[in-house]
Amino acid sequence: MVLDVVTSPPDSLHRPCALGLTREELKREQPHIFALLKTEIRAVNIGFIQAGTVFQHLPPQPPQVHDFVYAASPEEIIAITAELDFLRLLFHLSTTVPSDELIAASIREAGRAYSNAAEREDFLVRAGRAVCQLFRSDYERMLSIVKKIKPSST
Repeated sequence: MVLDVVTSPPDSLHRPCALGLTREELKREQPHIFALLKTEIRAVNIGFIQAGTVFQHLPPQPPQVHDFVYAASPEEIIAITAELDFLRLLFHLSTTVPSDELIAASIREAGRAYSNAAEREDFLVRAGRAVCQLFRSDYERMLSIVKKIKPSST
């Protein structure tokens, strides 16, 4: 699960600034700009799938240095989040990213993976109940997260 994405120069001497151009305009007018920036992705591992089996713990080996990051397919998202154990991991996560926001966002995004409205509703209700259980001793935080889980009406 992605925690943060930051694009910056590879050194501390240069500071990027917005030029007010679209990505296409930048590619056309200043193609070298993309070679001058690096993108760092911070993530938390909530599990992995191996030989069709879902595990909600760290994989036996970390990713290799030159491994790539890809968006998970809806099927992979559903498989890895079907059991709600990953919420406990996010609950206890110590990071600069607010865990409440991360929990709500992960549930919202996992809910979007369901194309069937009834299955999506079932997942969201189960996730809401799991949040209520995790935060049973902190009503204000629990309520804040549950409000953020609610899918937009658009």
